[in-house]
Amino acid sequence: MFKKIIISFILLIFSYGVYAMSVKPCLFSGMTGVINYEGKPAANVRLLRKIEGKDVDETITDENGYFEFKVVFKKKAFFDFLPTEFAVQQIITAIRDDKEYPMWIGVKRHEEENAESRGKPLVVECELTLEEENYMRINDGIYFTLCTWDVEADPKIDHGTGFDESGEKS
Repeated sequence: MFKKIIISFILLIFSYGVYAMSVKPCLFSGMTGVINYEGKPAANVRLLRKIEGKDVDETITDENGYFEFKVVFKKKAFFDFLPTEFAVQQIITAIRDDKEYPMWIGVKRHEEENAESRGKPLVVECELTLEEENYMRINDGIYFTLCTWDVEADPKIDHGTGFDESGEKS
């Protein structure tokens, strides 16, 4: 009886591992868009993309401010079959005239491609001269960005204190 339980457990772990190895988690969805400076398309802006603090790739905007980044999937590792929480840091820095702009700082919380835009292609328009980054929660991920895109933010969470205005517990 004990042998059957052990064998069943090993088969269960193995079958989950095969399933997990067949799914390719998306670390950063493909992104296209336009970079503006003072409301006008900005040519020759250098964009550096990092994932988990590591340089991944870079691109330069064309004469119309257009840029494109390809999707980045996670490379398979030996222990990928173990269940873990998915949270990936994403950063894009724009460099124009030797000045750096924090264009995109986020934490992606779902491994599906285009989770940053709820399944739609990630097409952004970014304004480098914004005074303050936009703050958005999308699919439980948090993004501080100089960009806008076609996505609806998560509903705001009420973190009430549990006390009313007089200090009494409500």
